[in-house]
Amino acid sequence: MNGPLMTLRTAVILTLGGITAASTAVLTLLAGGTTAGALLAAGGAFGATVPALHRLIAADAGEIDRA
Repeated sequence: MNGPLMTLRTAVILTLGGITAASTAVLTLLAGGTTAGALLAAGGAFGATVPALHRLIAADAGEIDRA
């Protein structure tokens, strides 16, 4: 096990997904939503953001052709 636990690309995608989810939760709460609603909205935002960023941020030129 000489390699890193995750690649930089994976870390960036998950971090941006987490930031999007947290922002969605805060905005939902500020709009008067419940905590449960904010968590559900955050989960949906994370679930939509990560695959979109995965397709948007290609690892190499060959990955663009496979998408």
